[in-house]
Amino acid sequence: MPNQSFKRGDVIQITDSNDKWYGVILIVSEVKSWGVQGYVTMPLQGDAYYRIDFGKFELVGVAKLIAG
Repeated sequence: MPNQSFKRGDVIQITDSNDKWYGVILIVSEVKSWGVQGYVTMPLQGDAYYRIDFGKFELVGVAKLIAG
């Protein structure tokens, strides 16, 4: 899956059933050559970041609001 297909602010869902964050929805903060870094906002705790390789997640849409 080419990294040009994704950009900051995209909403993705982790679809790799072997991943500990399986099913989690993230907002992409950075696109890398190997995959993306994304975050989920934890109310009253801040943002939790996670890195995931291409081919292990699917695009859901585009976020209306993005951190920072």
